[in-house]
Amino acid sequence: MEIKSIEKLTNKKILFTLLTLSYPIIIGDAMHLMYNLADTFWVGRLGAEYLAAISLSFPLIFFIFSFAGGFSVAGMTLISQYIGAENQKMANLAAGQVLVVSFIISVFFSGIGLILGEELLQMMGAEVEVLKPAWEYFRIIMWGIPLVFIYFVFSSVLQGIGDTKTPMKLKLITVLINIILDPFLILGWFIFPKLGIAGAAIATIFSRFIGAIIGMHLLFTGKKGIKLKLYHLKPNKEMIKKIFKVGFPAAIGMSALSLAMTVMTSIVTAFGTYTLAAWGIANRITSIIRMPAQGMGRATGVLIGQFLGADKSEEVGNIAWLGAGVTFGFQILVAIVILFIAPYLIMLFTESQRVIEIGSYYLRIAGFAFAFLGVQQVLSESLKGAGNTVEQMLFRILTLWVFQIPLSLFMAYTLELGQKGVWWAILLAKFLGVLAVILWFMKGTWKTKIID
Repeated sequence: MEIKSIEKLTNKKILFTLLTLSYPIIIGDAMHLMYNLADTFWVGRLGAEYLAAISLSFPLIFFIFSFAGGFSVAGMTLISQYIGAENQKMANLAAGQVLVVSFIISVFFSGIGLILGEELLQMMGAEVEVLKPAWEYFRIIMWGIPLVFIYFVFSSVLQGIGDTKTPMKLKLITVLINIILDPFLILGWFIFPKLGIAGAAIATIFSRFIGAIIGMHLLFTGKKGIKLKLYHLKPNKEMIKKIFKVGFPAAIGMSALSLAMTVMTSIVTAFGTYTLAAWGIANRITSIIRMPAQGMGRATGVLIGQFLGADKSEEVGNIAWLGAGVTFGFQILVAIVILFIAPYLIMLFTESQRVIEIGSYYLRIAGFAFAFLGVQQVLSESLKGAGNTVEQMLFRILTLWVFQIPLSLFMAYTLELGQKGVWWAILLAKFLGVLAVILWFMKGTWKTKIID
């Protein structure tokens, strides 16, 4: 397949291209989030302890997703730069190698999760009535981890070439399957048995299995700009080195996020089941709040990768700052709206007045915290597009492990603010984190490509 079949991005207006690339990513992420939202909605009908079970297991699941998912970052980075350099052959090879590496890593962590998962959930301090359903949900999800990562690679590959619409369409298909299956499997509608929380996990894994099959079909038939052959799956030492150079720091950074979520969940668990349930619901809502930043960030990273591959490094600074500015303005508007509607958002998932009260308080603070985080996300994705994942990793660790976790403990216990101290610590940590990134980013030393 000739490179001319792939639409070039480096000759278009920057703002238009960012918006064009980002909106399918945002819609696709919304569809992806619907996996968890649908599970939360229907599982919530089983009781607060089942909501708490999903909240408890989610950080561990996210850790395993994120570590292998970090290597899909290498796919986006390498492919975007090879496309910018008009090297289709190497783009195809990078796609095949990333697929193999990510799959092997996902199988490894799936096995670890099945062996150690129950003990890890116990270590997080789960109450007795929460531990059993949490392990039931977690165990089933672990069996489907390799399928999930096939889809991750598919998305990163197509985003690297500038196609963000196809992953969006595939997510829509899989989410609809999941949403349709959820009530039948969870509550036992029609002829289906009532599987409870296990039904939520089965629906999620089955829908992603369908997505993996479709994604592989598109990559191996070459219908979307990348055409894989079996020889692309044979280990290539030099390409694997590049993948690990970019992907390993990205994986560590994403794992640092997921581990921090696990620690934060443990901190929140100490305040009881109601607070844990509120935390889980609010986190799903803030995942929606973060979507514009995630979409703009990935669009920025793809565009920067192609510009660097095409040796147009003088433009990449403007791309990054423009993406960050647009994101911050939009996120602040969202935060203001949330001040007024926070209780109604929590009510969508629970009827417990105590959960609504706790979740609303946190959500109002989180709206502004994630405005700061949005800027950091865009700048971090800019670093990924350039292949500077070590710096991106360090700033993520700084924000979460140096700022957020210590501040949460300090404000909750030393200042005796309880759970409210945790919420305010998150806001302060996000502000300090983005300030550090901005100060370093202004140096401009990140504007280099990683391909030859």
